[in-house]
Amino acid sequence: MLKIDRLRLSLPAGFETRADRIARLVADELAGLQLQGNANFDRLTLPTVEVGQRASDRQVASSIASSMATHLNEGGGKP
Repeated sequence: MLKIDRLRLSLPAGFETRADRIARLVADELAGLQLQGNANFDRLTLPTVEVGQRASDRQVASSIASSMATHLNEGGGKP
């Protein structure tokens, strides 16, 4: 089970009005992913996830969730 207490996204200019929806979609995407192991992180910092300006909210969320899952599975957080 994945529990996220707080999700803070830094999005580029032009995405401000889309942030809430993208955050909800990231949570939806993460709920459907298979994560390995069991870990507790105070913080998970990801490298920049690049998406096109015309990417849909779902495409942006999918890219972010995929990067998060990769880092969680590799133990990339800061315990």
